[in-house]
Amino acid sequence: MLTQRVRVFLLTFQRPQLLRRALLSLLAQTYPNWVCEVHNDEPGDFDVGRILAELAPRDSRFEYHQHSTNWGPVASFNHVFRGGTEPLAALLEDDNWWEPQFLRHMVDLIEANPDAALAWSNMRIWRQTPAGTWCDTGQRIWNSVEGNATPHIFKSPEVLQAFDALHSNGAMIFRPDRFRDRAVPLSTPFAIIEPARERSATGTLVFHPQPLGNFSITQDSARARDPVDWVHAKLLCAASFFAHVPTSDGMLAEVFEARRNRRPADTDIFFQLALVLREFRWVRFARPADWLRFIAHSARHPRRAIRCLRFRRVYPDTWRWLVEQTLFWQSDARATVTTKDSLAP
Repeated sequence: MLTQRVRVFLLTFQRPQLLRRALLSLLAQTYPNWVCEVHNDEPGDFDVGRILAELAPRDSRFEYHQHSTNWGPVASFNHVFRGGTEPLAALLEDDNWWEPQFLRHMVDLIEANPDAALAWSNMRIWRQTPAGTWCDTGQRIWNSVEGNATPHIFKSPEVLQAFDALHSNGAMIFRPDRFRDRAVPLSTPFAIIEPARERSATGTLVFHPQPLGNFSITQDSARARDPVDWVHAKLLCAASFFAHVPTSDGMLAEVFEARRNRRPADTDIFFQLALVLREFRWVRFARPADWLRFIAHSARHPRRAIRCLRFRRVYPDTWRWLVEQTLFWQSDARATVTTKDSLAP
């Protein structure tokens, strides 16, 4: 009898048709050495149990959990990172799905890197149409590595982690015991759940450049729609990083250019950092167009501009937690990548 090595957490909430696709992708895995906790976060939805019974009848690898109260995404993800008795764990959200070789490749990759806290693969990006069908965008989370099969090892802190996560929740396998704190504060904005979690990892992060997972852009999302909430989330990550991770001027110039080249440009955050961290160096590489853009945005929505700077007051627990985790790094920032398209193939 196989000793189970991977605990898969399948999270679902009011999306039975998408759940079918995710569940079938798990059942199709060529690596059989897993158990799965299915968590239904809608107390009044009983379709999930019926779907599980239909697609995996009498499959003892599944444990079904019908929540009596709604946990919400952050608490659900905290449960995932606590793991189980198995040495490895993975997260499968109901709107994403895996290629059949995903678990086999990920188990081999993380076991070949004993220092790794987490390994993940590239993902294809799909978009849901208003009619409910799915369109392959032809894009990947990491576009620059197409055709490359060589894994890449990252060691934190990477400067990209001030703005974004390296890993993708939907295509990862991890060692739960390699995270200092397996629970982020419940107040943490869901938009930064991935970069926040990386702050607590106590090992390397290993990337498999081939797309072994599929990421869905759905018509509905748990992410915040208020633009101020989104700015708060970005500033929580960026300010906690730059306030405590030494970053050279050359690296800052490179990062500023990378954010300028985004469409739309995303240089306003450096002006906001200059204000909240009270250091001019964050805007020393700004061009006149960057200044004009920030002034115009602030003048057009002055109250919003002021609200954006209050992120530490709005999220005090998350701010303290991010600072505590960031301080563990105790090394200068690296610039292996400034965007996910800047990793050399």
